[in-house]
Amino acid sequence: MFKGKKVLGVVPARAGSKRLPGKNVAKIAGKPLICWTLEAAINSKYIDSVVLSTDDLNIAAVGGECYDLEVLIRPRGISDDNSPMVSVVENVIEQMEKRGSKFDYLVLLQPTSPLRRAEHIDEAFLTVTSKGGVGAVSICRTEHPQEWMGKIGSDDRLDSFFCQTQLEIQSQLFVPSYQVNGAIYIVPIDQFLEERTFFLRKGMIPYIMNRDVSIDIDEEFDLVIARTIFEQHKA
Repeated sequence: MFKGKKVLGVVPARAGSKRLPGKNVAKIAGKPLICWTLEAAINSKYIDSVVLSTDDLNIAAVGGECYDLEVLIRPRGISDDNSPMVSVVENVIEQMEKRGSKFDYLVLLQPTSPLRRAEHIDEAFLTVTSKGGVGAVSICRTEHPQEWMGKIGSDDRLDSFFCQTQLEIQSQLFVPSYQVNGAIYIVPIDQFLEERTFFLRKGMIPYIMNRDVSIDIDEEFDLVIARTIFEQHKA
């Protein structure tokens, strides 16, 4: 529980992935990718119930047979590449309420962040309390300052890119810039349902994570990096 209120942990794991087929059950350090997130969720001291939402019976079996959690098979209408995560989570909340389980807070934990651990989740909750926030979203430092980033013009030239950027200034002279790393989203459920977003308009707090635990598995290269980091940690 968090502030005396019940917390629902949602782990969404779809079968389809065009860039990395089968990524949610790809092995990292001897375990399917999804297991690292399920274990982090179950071991968090703030999460009361963990739900695995999937469209795949194999993923459901991996989660349901190994962990004490609820497995929900999501409808086809919210199981493709274009299905918004908001709709997936709304479906989980609805299904849990039909089963008589009502929650106050939601924490979304995507399985593509295998280096995010239970202590990170708990620290994010503590950050909400210490900073008087409504909820939290995990972020990490960008690899390069945003002042070095721009867009290529429609003429396929760098003219507009150079106008948008400040490439001749050393990176350490810029104020640090951050990006959402996709690891942790904490929101009150009533506000989530009202605004239909994990990025609430007011009161959200950043939970800053190190870059070495912020890897987000999207393609084969990310998987290689994650496996390398796990091996380094083991060593």
